[in-house]
Formats: sequence, C-alpha cells, structure tokens
Amino acid sequence: MVKTTIELDEEKLKRVMQLTGIKTRKAAIDFALTEAERIAAIDSFYQKTFYVDEAGSIVDPEYDVLTQRNEDQSRFS
Repeated sequence: MVKTTIELDEEKLKRVMQLTGIKTRKAAIDFALTEAERIAAIDSFYQKTFYVDEAGSIVDPEYDVLTQRNEDQSRFS
C-alpha cells in the first residue's frame, strides 16, 4: 500500500460513489483503479495478433487458457 496526496474532481468522485454504492473515498478510488486495470487488460488482449495455421485455425500455439485464467484471477482478486 502507498499513501499519497492527489487532487481529485470531487463531483466525479461523489457520482462514482453514488452510482456504485461505495461508501468511502478510498474504496471508490480502489474500485476505479481496478476497473481501469481491467479495461486496459481487455484492450491489450484485443490488440494481440492471432496465429492462423494452414488449416485456418485462429489460435496462438503458445496460448494456454488455464495459465491465462489463473493469471487473470490472481490479478483481479
């Protein structure tokens, strides 16, 4: 954990807290960071190129769905 001082848009923070039902500023900021990380991970996934073999399969031969799932679960839990 890191303690820091930042300037925030107070109205935006209040709207996020109201829309999500989050009660504390700390929890709202943590929520926002988690969502930003999740969206960035999804964007990163969509920017990856896919491998197409002779048979027309669109699968990267290095891709391991179980490893990826475990990494995602540990990152977002």
